[in-house]
Amino acid sequence: MDEISKDQAEFVREVFLVPEDFSHTAASLLTVTGRITEPHRITSLSFLDSLKGMMRTLSMPFDFAYTEVHGLHWQRILMAERIRSLGHENEAEREDVALAKAKAKLKKFLAEDDGAVLREQLLARLHRLASSEESLATARELTRQGIVLMWSAFEVLARDIFVRLLNEKPQLSERLFAHPNTRKRFSGEKVDWQTLASYSYDLSSSMGTLFAQRADLDDIQTIRETYGALFPDAAEMARALGDERLWTLFQKRNLIVHRRGIVDRQYLDKTGAPQPVGTQLVVTPGDVESLLAAVLLAGEQIIEVVANDG
Repeated sequence: MDEISKDQAEFVREVFLVPEDFSHTAASLLTVTGRITEPHRITSLSFLDSLKGMMRTLSMPFDFAYTEVHGLHWQRILMAERIRSLGHENEAEREDVALAKAKAKLKKFLAEDDGAVLREQLLARLHRLASSEESLATARELTRQGIVLMWSAFEVLARDIFVRLLNEKPQLSERLFAHPNTRKRFSGEKVDWQTLASYSYDLSSSMGTLFAQRADLDDIQTIRETYGALFPDAAEMARALGDERLWTLFQKRNLIVHRRGIVDRQYLDKTGAPQPVGTQLVVTPGDVESLLAAVLLAGEQIIEVVANDG
């Protein structure tokens, strides 16, 4: 690849997500998922599906461009073979002959020089898209929505596991009441009669559901403190949940959802981001990949710690 192509590739990757095999990206969590039992496995698979869907959505511009470039070469080769097959004596076999030869030639074409021609044309197509003001704005918006989807997947995982854990093991509530970070948040001092009645006056299998209603796990600090109180000896989980990238992800998500991605002073104070106030938040594919790594690790730790508990 020459210097011009390298520069184009760097520019394109600042705008469009170039997909990687998700099974490679999530290899560690997939390994954990394979050795845990139900219902933890189902929860983990659902989490993985959500993140895989998010990455598939973000890779749509690349996929469309690839399909377009690949399709043009296929049509060129197939048309040539159809013309050549006109001389075939058996009219019924012409199309089959043309298709077989075209497939073989396309395979050879893609293998030549490691697919350099297709790669260069795909890169040029993506570069043109990235250079278009309208396409660039659309790509940026798509990537911002990826942030929202990523946080949602993590939040749902943290909440669902918490609810099931406390429903199955209500005695763990004592850890939440005893810890200074969670005592007030999950205080059970005031449970009104109407609430008790809605649970048939039996909270023994509904503590998680009740707690989630009273203090939802919808921000990173609450998630950190809650799981820290429940599993004080889980050092690796604490480190994963303490990753600053999760804080950054949460703040980006809030800015996108509540401010339509327009950078404000509060966001800058919380993140130290270099973007000026009043500008549109820019999230690069590299940002997405880095944040995804943090989310996968934190999710893996929560799943593994809870699945192996007792």
